[in-house]
Amino acid sequence: MTEVPKQCVFIDKAGAGGSSIPPPPVIPSNTNSTRANSRRNRVFVYRDFLLSTFPQLLTNSCSNVVLDVAGGRGDLSWLLHNIDGINSIIADPRLPNHKSLIKSTMFLLDHPEEATVRAVEGLPTHQPLATLLPRLMDRCDGRLSSPLHLRIHVDSELVETLIKVCSNTHSKEDEEEDKINTHSKEDEEDKIMIWNEYWQKEKHRIESNKTVYGGTAPRTKTQNNNQDGASPPNRPQQITDARAALNIFKSLDYISGFHPDQATEATIDLALFLKVPFSIVPCCVFPSEFPNRQLDGMKVKSHSQLIDYLCMKHEKIRKGTLQFVDDERGTAKNVVLYMLKEDYD
Repeated sequence: MTEVPKQCVFIDKAGAGGSSIPPPPVIPSNTNSTRANSRRNRVFVYRDFLLSTFPQLLTNSCSNVVLDVAGGRGDLSWLLHNIDGINSIIADPRLPNHKSLIKSTMFLLDHPEEATVRAVEGLPTHQPLATLLPRLMDRCDGRLSSPLHLRIHVDSELVETLIKVCSNTHSKEDEEEDKINTHSKEDEEDKIMIWNEYWQKEKHRIESNKTVYGGTAPRTKTQNNNQDGASPPNRPQQITDARAALNIFKSLDYISGFHPDQATEATIDLALFLKVPFSIVPCCVFPSEFPNRQLDGMKVKSHSQLIDYLCMKHEKIRKGTLQFVDDERGTAKNVVLYMLKEDYD
């Protein structure tokens, strides 16, 4: 697989001359804080679910490949990458941005007493990142790097293309060995051509999409390059090579989708085709965009109907509930659907 150089943020607690930087003044904690109820904490709850339900992700974590579908800002992949050492790749046509997580990390490091207060669970001031800060620093050794980014739509077209490219098209039992080798070579070339055509089409499709999660306008190539020619460390490194992208799909160990919106159904279809463990937390239904979804002869319009519809895709799909903190709107979509590796046996 084509390797993409990682960009890092170096955390140096000493000055240029080697002397210690005076600690900043302590910021008093706000006992009336609602930080513990922040919607941003939900990604940490989902991360805890992943690691407890799929402990194998932490076994040989560097070799495991996770696809983070519709990762948006990219917080989940950033956490898995920097805290857990997992190769989590963001698959999203939008441009992720880790600026917020990096800024929060730097703030906590600059205010250790405040970080200690925020690390206490059960208090309104609790911030999950503060709890994980020691693990983060031990794992990264002062270097925060960005996960890889596959700028692509995870949709039915992608799944259909991968079925054509990754499926066997002939039976080895029915052909002589020399014919098999000839057909295999020709078949492989045809599949690469199909994938390359899809990749170019997808590339043109997303070139007009200038969306950066969080509303920040993308920088130009000149703005993105610093004096060393490297892109900013808060931007994931994009995978632009078609063969490298295909190899990623062929080597996936796990697929994740946390509120992936329109990519929800395709994410499950992709996992079922590749026969890899997955978990997904469905959110919006988008009935007008998927009018052909039917459940008991009726169009799928509600979240509960969507859950039932998706569960029909495989008899061994499991259902769980994430412990999100309820907000006043009561709109948390916390049902998680998942399958383990042994469920495919």
